[in-house]
Amino acid sequence: MRYNRCMDKQLLALKDRIVVVTKNHPLTEIKPLYDLGFRRFGENRVQELLAKQDSGMEGIEWHMIGHLQRNKVRYVVPICALIHSVDSLALLQDIDRQAAKDGRVMPCLIQVNVAAEATKFGIAPSQLRPLVSQAAGLDHVDIQGIMVIGPHVADPDRIRQVFTQGRQLFEDLKDVSQPNVHVRTLSMGMSQDYPLALECGSTLLRLGHVMFGLSGGTMR
Repeated sequence: MRYNRCMDKQLLALKDRIVVVTKNHPLTEIKPLYDLGFRRFGENRVQELLAKQDSGMEGIEWHMIGHLQRNKVRYVVPICALIHSVDSLALLQDIDRQAAKDGRVMPCLIQVNVAAEATKFGIAPSQLRPLVSQAAGLDHVDIQGIMVIGPHVADPDRIRQVFTQGRQLFEDLKDVSQPNVHVRTLSMGMSQDYPLALECGSTLLRLGHVMFGLSGGTMR
């Protein structure tokens, strides 16, 4: 989806539901969006996250939205407000151990590969409930929902199908009665497909290039 100025008001109205994806964007480009009232910013890479964390912008929230290697958990847990991309019990266990060391409970989302694309990380939909059940004894993680990435296709009906299934998985997860499960977040929708994600019930969007069009737009 190409950015156009007609999106300005919609994106500003959605600021509390947007994680601005800052991959390859320096703090000098992030600051104008912060000044517009955006507070959630997401990184795909741990190295970039570490480089940007001391931004000097009060109240900023950093989210880890990319694939997280287990040996990088110790860097991410002290910094992030939410990890979107948990895709194994082993990773959850590592997060739990690090969060215990840091004296906190780490909010997490389970990444579900609803589109079944080999190029994407995430668990199969059928693995979601078993994984959550296996994590029942982890006292320092809080499973708050799921992350879904739309398929890389031009067909809106196929994208809508994936997002609808993601919404159903999210709703079904609300039935889980477990001390470390508090389902409230469906992270779904990127720059190219976020209108469809909103239509299908996304609560949190991960938007990159459309946001940096906004920061130079007429609504500043």
